[in-house]
Amino acid sequence: MPSNKLRKTVLAALIAELLTSVCASAQTAGEPVDAGPKVIVSGIRASLSSSLTTKRMQDGVVDAVSAEDAGKFPDTNIAESLQRVTGVQIQRNNGEGRYISVRGLGPEFNNVLVNGRTMTSDTGGREFSFDLLSSDLISKALVYKTSQPFLPEGGIGSTVDIQTARPLSGKVGHTSVVNVSDSWDSNSRKHTPNASGMYSFANEERTFGVTGSLSFTDRKSKQNKAVTDAWNYRDVNMINGDLNSKGLTMADVTTKKLYIPQSYGFQQEDETRKRLVGNLTVQYNPSPTWKLTADALYSRLDQENAVIAFSDWNNPQQLGVKYDSNNQITSFLRPGATFYANNPAIAGSGKLLGEANSNDMIVKGGDRLSTTRAFGLNSKWALAPEWKLEGDVSSSRTSSKSPDMWIVAGMVPKNGDVLTFNGTPSITFGDGIADPTAVRAHAVSFGDIRNTDKLHEGRLNLGWSHDLGYFKGLDSGVAYSQRNVGRSQWNSDSWNAFSGYHVALPASLFTVTPMDNFMGDGVQMPSAYLRFDPYAYMNYLNQPSLLAQSNDPALYSDKTKYPNGPMAIDYTKPNMWGVKEKVSSFFVDSKWEGEGWSANAGMRVVHVNSASTGISRTLLSAAKSPNDTTYILNYGPSSTTTVSNSYNSFLPSANVKFDLTSDMLLRLGASRTETRPTLNQMGVDNWYGGRYGDVQTGGGNPYLKPMESKNLDLSYEWYLSKTNYVSAAVFQKKVSNFLETKLVDLKIPQYDEVVHDTRVRNGQSGKIKGLELAGQYAFDSAIPWLQGFGVAANYTYVDAKATREGGDTSCGYPGLSPQSYNGSIFYENSKFSARVSYNWRNHFSVDCGGGSTMPRNRAAYGQTDASLRYNITPTLALYADAINLSNARMHEYALNESQFLTLEDVGRRVNVGLRMAF
Repeated sequence: MPSNKLRKTVLAALIAELLTSVCASAQTAGEPVDAGPKVIVSGIRASLSSSLTTKRMQDGVVDAVSAEDAGKFPDTNIAESLQRVTGVQIQRNNGEGRYISVRGLGPEFNNVLVNGRTMTSDTGGREFSFDLLSSDLISKALVYKTSQPFLPEGGIGSTVDIQTARPLSGKVGHTSVVNVSDSWDSNSRKHTPNASGMYSFANEERTFGVTGSLSFTDRKSKQNKAVTDAWNYRDVNMINGDLNSKGLTMADVTTKKLYIPQSYGFQQEDETRKRLVGNLTVQYNPSPTWKLTADALYSRLDQENAVIAFSDWNNPQQLGVKYDSNNQITSFLRPGATFYANNPAIAGSGKLLGEANSNDMIVKGGDRLSTTRAFGLNSKWALAPEWKLEGDVSSSRTSSKSPDMWIVAGMVPKNGDVLTFNGTPSITFGDGIADPTAVRAHAVSFGDIRNTDKLHEGRLNLGWSHDLGYFKGLDSGVAYSQRNVGRSQWNSDSWNAFSGYHVALPASLFTVTPMDNFMGDGVQMPSAYLRFDPYAYMNYLNQPSLLAQSNDPALYSDKTKYPNGPMAIDYTKPNMWGVKEKVSSFFVDSKWEGEGWSANAGMRVVHVNSASTGISRTLLSAAKSPNDTTYILNYGPSSTTTVSNSYNSFLPSANVKFDLTSDMLLRLGASRTETRPTLNQMGVDNWYGGRYGDVQTGGGNPYLKPMESKNLDLSYEWYLSKTNYVSAAVFQKKVSNFLETKLVDLKIPQYDEVVHDTRVRNGQSGKIKGLELAGQYAFDSAIPWLQGFGVAANYTYVDAKATREGGDTSCGYPGLSPQSYNGSIFYENSKFSARVSYNWRNHFSVDCGGGSTMPRNRAAYGQTDASLRYNITPTLALYADAINLSNARMHEYALNESQFLTLEDVGRRVNVGLRMAF
């Protein structure tokens, strides 16, 4: 057995043994489970107990996170609470949880519902952004790991149902909760306010109730990054000499295929994130047999990112190249203008060094403005003792906008730079990079992107309870939804107008800015860099007097093509795509029960019709730029294309639950599930880019098929008390038609060379199997001197094999970590509670690369969080939450960890606040 597999097996066995030992030692022979001092179940215990009750009562394998009381969800972010569920991992956006992966399957494979309804997204796809919602309005989040016929299809990984507070499920009378807090970010060193409030009313008869909540979050943060864009395996021209060499010729150049980094540099992001979330629920019971519930939800996230990067761009012609036994570059010298002048035989137009090296400053678009509105009406009727009817209609709409910005200014250095790539990279700039008088113009990409997602859905479910031997009844239902996802993009045609560093820029456009030494001692970093306002930069270049210095003065001065100059966005020439998806479904689910067992078995049948439409400009030709290695693209008029697709799916599922003893359960599950292609992958749009010898194209694929999985689950659960339990589960998924980003080389008439076309395609198949271990224990009864303390822990191991065209199995599934675990230690009494949690996940693949570009992998990551609560009075509490106490940093690499890609420093975040209930 290979050593790494042996370590995984031993680790899994140890955790199982530890969990079993802890629970076994908690009970001596003949001693009742709840013996010992009386403990009031509140706070952390109440949340754990509620979640455990939910888990135990379900037909399938389900985990839950619950709020102890209104406005007291365990974390400030829903995703950060879900990461403590066994098998759930999260992906963060600038330090805040945004997406979840379950059992190794990424966010697009997890169906997220709010009160049983699908929510629209601001991503243009199906993956749900958890940072759009505030945790203050959530009462419970359920994670369904085994499929059931009543669940909407779409979740190969899981189905997550987020439930908001219901007034008739709470206290009678008037209740209010107010939270106010201050948030501090260690990198930005700024304080920002947060506030939320919830009001609830239920009359004495519990026939009418209303709950309203409002939450406002303001956060100012700063992220530091060291970045290499990619590693490529390509021919490298190695110049044999040093930075002082003179008179070199082509005889001093050798060529070898090597792994070479595309760039290296640093990036700073200053972010402001403001979120407003409101929710209103009204419940009315006209009679004891009829219940009505109406919901409305509003969310607005305004995220502004000032992103500036500065880096070396590494051409495949370098000086003094050194490489290791794996043909991976470990260091090189990057020649500057002085070297070019001293070696004219290899430098100059049309020669080996035909394009000057540069030190670039890049402004990237990072803003995000998202607005979501959702409405729903639910009606439940008890038609007769054996018959129940439920109807539900809902509507959801999300719109978002963001700038598409990649704006480059740079310097052509006189002296050479020294770069090393053996582990953590280092760079020594030969010239100062904070000289505002040395900056020249380069490429400008500027656009406006708008996303819309509209969804209308309705369902009607009929339940029949009947006691006929083992048969206990049927549930059935029909559902229909119509979803329209669209993306509109308008661009300027400015990319190649000034590319090539041949136009000097005024120093007044640039500001010298100090750089944080976030890499630590021993790593050389520049102490300062230059920032610039991208709009002022574009306005300067857009002046008619400057257009004479552009790469094609006649073209870019043509008012018929550029009435407002090449830097201005042309809103008369949209690039648009839209996908309309209509889904009809029917399900039937039979219920069975006997002595010590229960089961359900059924089928969900789905019919999907989709139409993908796109409006884009036709690429007529591509001409090489005179001052750069890019192409000047000539577009024709816009054209409209529509592609239709349809298919049927049959999704059977069954779950069996055995009561082994009064407190032990065994569950079996079998199902077939699917995930439809992410909607933004199904467009008919195309884009073009790249350089000489490396032309890149891509876009959507309207012919994608749904991904399918055949699933088997086995779960053992031992409930030691209302709070304590231990469980173990194994699962297997056989997947087919899996989607992944694939690169295909092809020829198109606009280019005289092969182009690399990258887009999402079907094709991957494979098997995912895994083990989950979990347990939680409050020591109140077992060990008196530990009264008030408790622990919770879980571990997940996933083994996955993927088969691709050509037999490649090295990359696996993007987003899948082989191992993950998290653990919490808590203490609680009537006045005080504290919890420290650690979450860790193994390395995983971000994407599999393609062509000459190597894969992108993310290294193992662990984060420590903590929370404190002190009850000043029964209605007034002081609290503090600390996120990323250990100041963990995200690291990405290519084929191996010495092929550095990214190191991200997001810092720590602390919230201190006051909660008032009255």
